[in-house]
Amino acid sequence: MSLTPPTFDQAEYLGPPAVPPAFDSAIFLRAIAFGIAGAIAGAIVYAAFIGITHIQIGYLSIGVAYLVAKAMTMGSNGRGGRPYQVAALILTCLAVAFGNSLLLWWEIKDQGILLSPRVLYFLGRFGLMKPFLEFQHSPGGAILGLFILFIGLRAAWRMTSGEPGAVRHPFAR
Repeated sequence: MSLTPPTFDQAEYLGPPAVPPAFDSAIFLRAIAFGIAGAIAGAIVYAAFIGITHIQIGYLSIGVAYLVAKAMTMGSNGRGGRPYQVAALILTCLAVAFGNSLLLWWEIKDQGILLSPRVLYFLGRFGLMKPFLEFQHSPGGAILGLFILFIGLRAAWRMTSGEPGAVRHPFAR
């Protein structure tokens, strides 16, 4: 039995190549609007849980990422891609920061501090910096918190990929 070497003169396709759907800005804006709603809901749940229980658990950021990504997926009717993924990451980070800002506001609201643009600026700045400020108190806890946030961001990235049959929950491989 003699084997003939393969030739690469001609390519044979099994079917037509998959063409990704064209980018539709109206659908993307709808997904962003849904994502913002998910981010606001996630931030409120994040802050309310920590404010009521006084238990700061990093896994809440995974829930926030899930809410944002799920809302964006619903808003886009399952579409996705790089713009959706980047938007999901940004909205998730902003939602966690907003949750941290809400927690600080909850602590200072009884001290007679009025919500002015300057106070809102400092609340927002604190919210964005809080995961890194944790290094002053507990470096190990800060690293763990950032790692858990990374897991949530990874889940949001995968959930908004737009791939058919893509995993739609945060704990998939």
